[in-house]
Amino acid sequence: MSRAAVLHLLVVMALTCAACRQAPAAQAAPGVHPGTAAEDEIAALKADVEVLKGKAPSASVPMADVGFHWSNLWFAGQSSNWPLAGYYFSEARNHIRWLTRINPMPKGPDGMPVDVKGIFDGIDTSTLAAVKAAIDKKDGKEFEMAYRGALESCYQCHKAVGRPYLRPMIPKDLPQTIINLDARANWPQ
Repeated sequence: MSRAAVLHLLVVMALTCAACRQAPAAQAAPGVHPGTAAEDEIAALKADVEVLKGKAPSASVPMADVGFHWSNLWFAGQSSNWPLAGYYFSEARNHIRWLTRINPMPKGPDGMPVDVKGIFDGIDTSTLAAVKAAIDKKDGKEFEMAYRGALESCYQCHKAVGRPYLRPMIPKDLPQTIINLDARANWPQ
């Protein structure tokens, strides 16, 4: 189970316990003081949530994965290996979603929360959708244009969260050489 799922489960459990605590006293078991066990359970859950928060990765972890997949996506598209491009596109997109679950509302440069999930939802249905459409059409020219547009959208998000120094660019070198981008290649080579 992912950390986000565990954290979500703990929050649901804490809310359930809080609701139980607010139940009428007539429903309490005979001889048990209403609220005491629930309060202890809530305190334990809050402590567990704090431990899990301390174990959650920072935004840089999923974004490093996004950079890796997005770079490989570029080279797969340039090699017209559309199945591989689709794979890297999906991986990058899923890791951005992971980021939005880790911290959906980070503080912006003004100290106010930034709705990163909302920003991603907009990018996902616009520039990322254009990249996916180009991959599905197996259109190299459209892919390059859409890829560049997606990089610009990514940069707008970086600026919104106060990180204008994170400037995405078209990659110059493969981040990993173990994957053969040639769609006609036979394994092993």
